[in-house]
Amino acid sequence: MKIAIIGTGYVGLTLSTLLARVGYKTYCIDVDKKKIDTIKKGKSHFYELGLDTLVKYGIDSGNLIPTLDYKEGLSDVDVVFLSVGTPSGPDGGFDLTYIFEAVEGAAKYVKDGTVFVQRSTVPVGTGKEAVKRIKKVNPKLKFTYLSSPEFLREGAAVLDSIVQDRIVIGGDDEKAKDLIFKIFEKIEFLSEEIISKNPEISMYANNNMFNNNHSEVEFKNKCMSTKLESAELIKVCANTMLAMKISYANNIARICDKVDANITEVMDGVGMDRRINRSFLYAGIGFGGGCFPKDVKGLIRSLEEHDVDASLFKAVMQVNMEQVDFVIQKIKDMGTPKKSKVGVLGLSFKPGTSDMRVSPAGRLCKALVKEAYTVVGYDPQAIEEAQIEFPQEKGLEYSESIEDVFRDSEIVVVATDWPEFKELDFKSLSTLMKEKRLLDARNFLDIQEMSKIFKFENLGA
Repeated sequence: MKIAIIGTGYVGLTLSTLLARVGYKTYCIDVDKKKIDTIKKGKSHFYELGLDTLVKYGIDSGNLIPTLDYKEGLSDVDVVFLSVGTPSGPDGGFDLTYIFEAVEGAAKYVKDGTVFVQRSTVPVGTGKEAVKRIKKVNPKLKFTYLSSPEFLREGAAVLDSIVQDRIVIGGDDEKAKDLIFKIFEKIEFLSEEIISKNPEISMYANNNMFNNNHSEVEFKNKCMSTKLESAELIKVCANTMLAMKISYANNIARICDKVDANITEVMDGVGMDRRINRSFLYAGIGFGGGCFPKDVKGLIRSLEEHDVDASLFKAVMQVNMEQVDFVIQKIKDMGTPKKSKVGVLGLSFKPGTSDMRVSPAGRLCKALVKEAYTVVGYDPQAIEEAQIEFPQEKGLEYSESIEDVFRDSEIVVVATDWPEFKELDFKSLSTLMKEKRLLDARNFLDIQEMSKIFKFENLGA
């Protein structure tokens, strides 16, 4: 079987490399020459934990074939996964330009019997429209169109693709669905071998997956067959629910600050309820990235188009956008004078990835500059992308030196919870500061230890 993936972002490239790893001849297609050239060299064009190892294996084995040419990549494949971007449009809804360009372009070259699998996050109804467009481009083509949304966490996309917690496939063709289920089953069947030969993923899996019984569910019990429209809604609704939990925790953190409660203790108690659980009930600087903000806004737009009240989800976005303002107020309340230097540790929207899309850390840097502070930011992986998404300007610079962040700063803010930050020699770094103030905007440092070194605050604790 030959497979094509259109789109080489964190969803498409991750799946491409795993399909190549388990033996499928896999074409990964993109319109960006720079990205394809980088993949041909055996590297990913972005940072994602463990991905470079898989890209190199795919290229060295000959199973991973990066190409700019639709004809080369599509003319003899059995399955086409659509993994192109669906960014927010001006009205807040999904911009489906790339999806429709991909399906129309593919329709010109694929053979009869091809199975299209919509992997991108899209609003409900996209699949039906895509089918119409394929038929218009190639009226005689015999094909199947399915939706199989991804549920990957950036920073853990490789592991989440190796062992998924559920596989949802929507559509009418049960035979085609079984084919796609078997493709994903083959990846999971070889999961232990893949993980053991990827040191980064092996370490992450031991610490995060197997301790939570993630791999103990039988594959067949992870598979869910649905209508096409249901599959499209499941992904958007899942991300919106998780975003709601984050905004909920952030909102409660604000009252914790007022009444001297501890947000971690409160959420621990709430999360012990099995109906709720603890995941994503963490206060911090807010959610970002290429999924949650886009998907919440996309769901709002879909609801409005169908005359359904969307006020609940608008409130989720409002709380999230206000969280940077809450952090800035904390900086001021700690006595940090205007026009002074603020160091920012962490720029990507979460650890484990270089993704700067809608990064709350990046928004914080820009907002601090508007407040007349001078900002120096650092990130172990995301500086290059930060310079693109949140360009340097007067009052904002990025450094590859952690010492530069602390040197002469009135305060340092931990804005992304990279695990390596816990290993920093804070006592030594504090001696470089003008004033020893540290604000943990991710609530992941030890309060007692940090309070021995700094005038220390976090959010809601």
